[in-house]
Amino acid sequence: MSAVNPVGGRDWAPLTVGELIPRLPEPDDPVAVLEIALLAAWRPDALAGSGALPGCVLREHAGMTKRANSLLVPTRRVPADLSPAAGFYARRRLPALAMVRADAPAASSLAPTPDPRVLVMTAPVEVVAAPPRRGAGGAGRPGVAVALDEDPSHDLIARTAGRARPGTSGEEARLLARRLLTSAPAQRFASTPAGGAGRLAVTGIDGVAVLDGLFVPPRARRRGEASAMARALAGAAGALGARTMALEVERDNAPAVACYLALGFRTHHEHLYCAVLGAPA
Repeated sequence: MSAVNPVGGRDWAPLTVGELIPRLPEPDDPVAVLEIALLAAWRPDALAGSGALPGCVLREHAGMTKRANSLLVPTRRVPADLSPAAGFYARRRLPALAMVRADAPAASSLAPTPDPRVLVMTAPVEVVAAPPRRGAGGAGRPGVAVALDEDPSHDLIARTAGRARPGTSGEEARLLARRLLTSAPAQRFASTPAGGAGRLAVTGIDGVAVLDGLFVPPRARRRGEASAMARALAGAAGALGARTMALEVERDNAPAVACYLALGFRTHHEHLYCAVLGAPA
């Protein structure tokens, strides 16, 4: 956990994931709870809150992934003044971003980025883990060998490390990447002989396991590799006690969305990334 960092005279107090749901204005809000579960799958080094921004969570992990380096606003209530968050990220030479729900009212302190909206999709674990059906297209093709491991591969660590903040040494970036990839209470990593890869994180929140990082090399696509890895990871999720699978996918990624629909996923809600417009304090 990073040390408390003063921003505009107001400190961000370190938090743990377990403290977040009781702090929500509406702890029974299913969208907010799922957003916290997604956060629990990627636990950055800095996770903090501030009385100046009630209900919000600041995240920072050396610039690796927007999810791990943005202000999370899990409820529909967006504070009018987000300048403390802008200051926090300016001090770390990172863009000031916020991840907000698509159903939140427009806020003058935020401007949507050009990035597509993100679908948050869910499915029962047993539905995703079910054997493929004949005639189900890519989702139903048998015969893809999937290996599961408790540790991330060197290739996955390297890909994640490549997104570190400029100026981060290679060794430090790899250590940071490994720490982020293994930050959930439990995780499993899938791989295929063709170079496919995927990650499952069991969050410890509301029985949710998160599927992320599914990657299939272009030469091996449309052969059922992604579906096979998703099913194998869902089986691992069930063995680890999870009941629900969740994932994020950009809304305009039609092939991925079609794959997930075929596996039984349905859209739970949407969120988007916004630039924080407050002046750094």
